[in-house]
Amino acid sequence: MNPKILIVDDEPLNLTTLEAFLSGDGYELHFAENGRDACALAQVIQPDLILLDVMMPEMDGFAVCRYLRADPVLGRVPIIVVTALDDDASRLEGLRAGADDFLTKPCRREEIRARVRTVASLNRFRAIAEQSERFQRLYELAPVAIVLADERGGVVAANRLAETTLAMPEGRPLAGTTLGDRFSPAGAVIVNEAIAAALRGTVVASRDLRRGEGEAEIALQVRATVLRESGTSLAMLIFDNVTEEVRARTALQKLNSELDATVRARTRQLEEANALLMSYASFVSHDLRSPLTVMKGYLSLIHEGVIPVNAEAVPIVDQAFQATVVMQELIQNILQLAQDVHDGPREERVSVNPGPVISRLFLHLSGLYPSPTRRFTLGVLPPVGVSAVVIERIFYNLLGNALKFSAERPEPLIEVGTQDSADGPVLFVRDNGVGFDSRQSDRLFREFSRLDTAGKSDGFGLGLSLVARLLRAQGGRIWAEGSVGAGATFYVQLPAPMTAAA
Repeated sequence: MNPKILIVDDEPLNLTTLEAFLSGDGYELHFAENGRDACALAQVIQPDLILLDVMMPEMDGFAVCRYLRADPVLGRVPIIVVTALDDDASRLEGLRAGADDFLTKPCRREEIRARVRTVASLNRFRAIAEQSERFQRLYELAPVAIVLADERGGVVAANRLAETTLAMPEGRPLAGTTLGDRFSPAGAVIVNEAIAAALRGTVVASRDLRRGEGEAEIALQVRATVLRESGTSLAMLIFDNVTEEVRARTALQKLNSELDATVRARTRQLEEANALLMSYASFVSHDLRSPLTVMKGYLSLIHEGVIPVNAEAVPIVDQAFQATVVMQELIQNILQLAQDVHDGPREERVSVNPGPVISRLFLHLSGLYPSPTRRFTLGVLPPVGVSAVVIERIFYNLLGNALKFSAERPEPLIEVGTQDSADGPVLFVRDNGVGFDSRQSDRLFREFSRLDTAGKSDGFGLGLSLVARLLRAQGGRIWAEGSVGAGATFYVQLPAPMTAAA
C-alpha cells in the first residue's frame, strides 16, 4: 500500500506545486485548503505524513498541529511544516505545537522529495516496529505453546509456554533443537506430518498426541499453518495442553462404567426381589383361594336350592355367595395385575371399552349392598389404553365407595360418565352420598388417611392411595371434588389407546 500524504495550504498554487513535486514518487496524495478541512480529512484517510502550511485564515498551522497531537491516533502522524516564516520564534512555536520538521518556502523539488521520503520511511519503519513489538507480546503471552520450525523440523523460535510445555533437559532452550525429538516415535510422525502439510500451504486442524510417561504424561493437540518472512517459509505449530480435559473425560467414562455396573447389579437384585414377591403372592393367593373355594361350594348348594333353608335366610345366603364370587375375582385380578407390573409396561396400549367391565362390577358390588334400591346410570364411555384388569381394580374401589357412602340416602344415585380432555379420556364416578370438604381432597389419596365424613365405615384409608399409585404407574391420574352432605365426584384420567383392539 502506497504511503498517504495530506497536503494542507490555502494557496492553490502551492498545492499544485507540491503535487507536481511528489506525484511521480508513488504516494497517495490528498489536499485540504484550510485547517478545519485538514483536521476532518485526516480523521477519514489516516495519513502517513502531513505537509502543513502555517499562515492560514481561521485555523493556522500551529493550531492544526495542536489539534492533531491531541488525537490518540493522529497524534502519531509525522508533520512537516512548510512555511515562509524563518525566524527562531516561529520554529520554537512549531516545535511546541508538535511539528517534526520544517521546510522554508520557496522549496526546492529535490529537498522536498528527500525530506518526504525520509520521514515517510521512518514512519513506516516505526509502524512496523510497533506491530512487531505488539506481535511479540501476544506471542509471549499467548495461552498456547507456539513453535516456529523449518522444513527439517528444526526449532527456529518458541514462546515461553512452549519452553515449559516441551521442556528440554537442564532448562536448555528449544531453539536449535529438532522438534520431533521431544516426542515418542509416533508423536514425532504426527509433528513432522503437520510441519510438511503446513509448508505446502495446508492449514492443519487439531491432531492428538501425548508426551511423557506415567503421571508426567501430558495430552496435547497440535495445529499448524505456514508463516512467510524474509523470503522463507516456516511452519507455525500451536500446541494446546488438553491434559485436564482428557483426564476429566477418562474419569467420567470410568464413572459411567461403574454406574452402569451398579445399575445392572441393582436391576438384578430388583428382578430377584420381584420374582420372590410374585412367588409369595402366588403362594398367598393359593392359601386364600382354597378355603374360599370351599365356602363358595357350600354357599352355591344353598344358593341353588340343593340344600333348603328357610325363606328369611335366602337373601343373606345370596349376599354371601355374591361376596365369594367377588372375592374370587379380586384374588385373580390382583395376581394378574401384579404379573403385568412385574412384566413391565407395554409399548402398545390396546384399546379397551371400559363400559362392560364397569357394568359387571356394579352388578357384583350392588349385591353386597342390597338395600336401598339404587339408581345407576352408565354413559357412553370412550376406549382407554389400559387392560380390563386395571379398569376393574380402579373402579372396584370407586364404585364400592359410592355404594357405601350413599347407602343412607333415601334414593341413592350413582352415575358413571365421561368428559372431554386434551390429555386423554377422563371418566368420572359421581354419587349423592355424604360427600366431603373439597379443601381436604388431597388427604383422600394418602395412606391410612380418613376424612371425618367417613364416619364408622370399614376400611383403613388405603384403597384410594393404592388406586392413585396404580394410575401413576399407568400414566394416568385421579382427583376429586365434593361437598359435605351433597355427594362426591371422582375423576380418573387414563392414557388413550395407541392401537385398536383386534
